[in-house]
Amino acid sequence: MEKSIVLENLNFGYDKKILNNINLEITRGEFIGIVGPNGAGKSTLLKIIIGQLKPNSGRVKILENNGKDKSIGYLKQMNIEVGVSFPITPLEIVMLNLYNQMGLMKVPNKKIKNMALNALSMVNLQEKAYYNYNNMSGGEQQRVLIAKELVKNSNILIFDEPTAGIDQDSKELLFNILDHLNKKHNITIIIVTHELEFSKKYFNRILKLENGELKDYSEVNIW
Repeated sequence: MEKSIVLENLNFGYDKKILNNINLEITRGEFIGIVGPNGAGKSTLLKIIIGQLKPNSGRVKILENNGKDKSIGYLKQMNIEVGVSFPITPLEIVMLNLYNQMGLMKVPNKKIKNMALNALSMVNLQEKAYYNYNNMSGGEQQRVLIAKELVKNSNILIFDEPTAGIDQDSKELLFNILDHLNKKHNITIIIVTHELEFSKKYFNRILKLENGELKDYSEVNIW
C-alpha cells in the first residue's frame, strides 16, 4: 500500500510535553478520524502535519502522489467565516486559490472560472456559485471552503472539527460528500472530531490522542 503521510518519533511541548514519541503511517486514500479529550494536542498534531508548527524532535514526511505535486488542504476549527462584510460569491472565494494562475493582470479567464466551478460541483454547490456567501448556511460555507482546497488539486484534506456549529442534516451531507471524495478520487482525509458516534461509520481507522500518546484503533466498531 502506498503511504501518504509518515510521522516518525514526534515530540512537541512547551513547559509540558503535549505529544510524546508519536509514530504513524497513513496510507493514501485512508479516511482517518482523530479523537481525544480537550487539550490533548489534536489541533497541535494537525498543525505539525501541515507544517505550521515544528516538532521539538522527530519528523513528518508528506509523500508524493505518483509524480503529482503534493498538496494539503487544511480547514481549521470553526473556520466558517471568510472575514469579509462585503458581498462575495462562492466562485470568487474558490478562485482565491487560483490567483497565481491568473496571469499578469490577475483577471480570471474562462479556464480559471471552469476550474472553480468544477471544484464547487464536487461539493454539490455549482448551482450556488454566484450566491452571496455571507447569506449561506454554515454547512454550505464549510463546503465552499472545501472546494477552495480542492481546486488546488489537494490529495490530502485535513479538518479540525468541520461539523462545529452546523445542524445535523448539514453534518450528514458534509460527511457524505467527504466520503464520496475519498472513495472516488482517492483523497486522504484526516478529521479531528468530537462527534464519533455519528461519524465513525465513515472512517477506516480511528486514532485516539490522550496523555501525549496516539493509540491506533483499527476496528471502529469497538467504540
